[in-house]
Amino acid sequence: MSDMTSGSPRIDTSKRTWLIASSCAGVAGGVATAIPFVSTFQPSEKAKAAGAAVEVDISALKVGEKITVEWRGKPVWILKRSPDQVAELAKLDGQLADPLSKRHPDEFTPSHV
Repeated sequence: MSDMTSGSPRIDTSKRTWLIASSCAGVAGGVATAIPFVSTFQPSEKAKAAGAAVEVDISALKVGEKITVEWRGKPVWILKRSPDQVAELAKLDGQLADPLSKRHPDEFTPSHV
């Protein structure tokens, strides 16, 4: 009937060895191929520097004094206001489009963009 002996079936170890070896080679090739693609998901050093946080020491800033710092190639002004200037801001609410900041930035984006 069959050439199998009673008990456990014969195992072809040479096929198993080639199967394991080719599987390991395939996994190693897949990893070697995937690493360059995965590394492109990280921002470049130039992009990190362009969007990096800017640290400014404002402890020596006096009331009414303004300093200009650069962020992403654009000037940013930092002004230390006096308590009177801060109190004066509430009177300007009528000139603001959204004085209580209830609108979301998406509302300002045109639909065609």
